[in-house]
Amino acid sequence: MKKTLLFAFAAAAMLTSCGGADKKSEEGAAVAADSTQVATVECVASGDVVYIDLDYIMASSKLYEAEGKALEEKMASFQQKMTTSQESWAKKEQNLAAEYNRLQNDAAKLQEEYSKGLITSLNAQQKQEELQKKGESIQARMANLESTVQSEARSLQTEEQQLAEEQMVLMNRFQDLTRRAIEQINGDKRYKMILNAVSVVDADPTLNISELVLAKVNELYTPAE
Repeated sequence: MKKTLLFAFAAAAMLTSCGGADKKSEEGAAVAADSTQVATVECVASGDVVYIDLDYIMASSKLYEAEGKALEEKMASFQQKMTTSQESWAKKEQNLAAEYNRLQNDAAKLQEEYSKGLITSLNAQQKQEELQKKGESIQARMANLESTVQSEARSLQTEEQQLAEEQMVLMNRFQDLTRRAIEQINGDKRYKMILNAVSVVDADPTLNISELVLAKVNELYTPAE
């Protein structure tokens, strides 16, 4: 499963209030004189609208490295397990259906031979009894397969729900880390607005503060107990 699918956030923005116009002017002049890339500075001009790439932050975070990868592997393993089980069920059902069709053909052939006088009544009766026993066996195996499929499907559904819950908890933890990181970074209200990159059509790359937020997210991260 791709990280961008597992941890993508479609919500447009995390918003914070801005400081006063005087502060914007003072800090703006200082930043204008600094040509260093965003990844190596603490901030851009106060009052600017900046953005962050949440997918990138998640994929590059300690949280993903320590826990996200393992969860993705578990989910991929589960998907393979689900596919294998479904294929196995289908194959068994097809085999039983084919066996039942052959039994019907044998019964029709027996009836034809008997009606043409090509087989004695005794032999016809014996073969009919054999066919009946085979039919009962097929029906019993069909019932057993149905019971097995239902039981295994319930088990897979429980496992799927558990994985979905783990995924939701991990995403919630990432959101909480990101929220706390932004609150600390923007504690002095230097940024007027912080947007998610998915809502940005075009922007100056120097307004991307993802590296700044990532560093703070990693700083705040603690492994799950």
